[in-house]
Amino acid sequence: MKVKISLFYLFLFLAMGACMPYMSLFFQERGFDGREIGQILAVGSLTSIIAQPIFGMMNDMLKDYRTMLKISSLLSAIIAFAFFFSPNFGFMIFTAVLFAFINTPASPLLDTLAVERGPEFGFSYGEVRVWGAIGYALSTVIAGYVFSKISFQYIWMVFSGFSLLMFLLVFMFPKWERDKSKAITNKNALREIFKNGRFLFFISITMLLSITVTMNFSYLPIYFQKLGYPEHLVGWNFSIAAAVEIPLFWLSVKFIRKFGLFPMLIFATFAYAIKYIVMGFALPLSVVLAVQALDGVAFAFYFSAAVEIVNLMAPEGTKTTAQTVFAAAGGIAGIIANLIGGILIESQGPAFLFLMMGGIGIFAAILFMFFQKMYNPNRTRSYNVESLKIDQ
Repeated sequence: MKVKISLFYLFLFLAMGACMPYMSLFFQERGFDGREIGQILAVGSLTSIIAQPIFGMMNDMLKDYRTMLKISSLLSAIIAFAFFFSPNFGFMIFTAVLFAFINTPASPLLDTLAVERGPEFGFSYGEVRVWGAIGYALSTVIAGYVFSKISFQYIWMVFSGFSLLMFLLVFMFPKWERDKSKAITNKNALREIFKNGRFLFFISITMLLSITVTMNFSYLPIYFQKLGYPEHLVGWNFSIAAAVEIPLFWLSVKFIRKFGLFPMLIFATFAYAIKYIVMGFALPLSVVLAVQALDGVAFAFYFSAAVEIVNLMAPEGTKTTAQTVFAAAGGIAGIIANLIGGILIESQGPAFLFLMMGGIGIFAAILFMFFQKMYNPNRTRSYNVESLKIDQ
């Protein structure tokens, strides 16, 4: 099981690395300006808010956990081609809605599977998620070089190919039937999650940080273009970050068990903020590339800790729903990030945008520190804090 999930992460992030970082350049090649690009990206984020909880609740209810992964991967491969053939802004918006609805649930579904079933099969989330970092590191640098030479129009063909590999791989996953006696019904799953005030506060803070993460992801290629850095080196930014993630995902479990979930979460948030502030000064290319290592540090520790916290907070039978709510919250952040980011990068410039992102990151870190202080694990025994040291 460990090998199969690792391969799925590898294919998933090979697909994402070849496509997602270059979407803004793809749309720019099609003649759209910064505001229009922001609207296309934002509508995808809006759709993911609806899609992810729906897929999460359906997955919690289904007897066979593989069904949603099959649907998402196969239809994503088909719909991706519509970007290539969409003739105008209206069709592009429509395609973005379809693509976001069917594609975005794949990652949280897999995260839930890895977190929930990992202990049974003898692996941790970080041990399998590291293969996503490896795939991303390889894909971004190769794709950035190749597509800058030929055209960013072909990113969707690569994405579809890897999606088909994921679809075939799911058939090799072992069948696992959940204990439905412990499951919470579709009707009550979201109610159980949203009546947890602490969970909502935590999700709100992650949304704030996700605004900066999405801005960086969506507008880094345009940042390079506007500041005169070589476009074909955009992929190196993501590859450097992913290369740093590789060993840190392996080590994340050890660090979390030693220092605690929230200390690592706060450390990662400050790492994000420092990276954005450095980039906001528009320093030489060598410095910009070097500081991407902080992105790898931040991503590995932040998401390893956040996914575990969400899983521990979720009531039994709502694990996937909770993960998809967490991901959907990122979708809300994505709407804000893409709309505001598109306007700011056109009106104020990329340096201002990244300095603002740094300020938001510092504020999010302070809120996580406040959350940690007010957090009393003894009130909620189901969080199983002893083994993961949430209270430290």
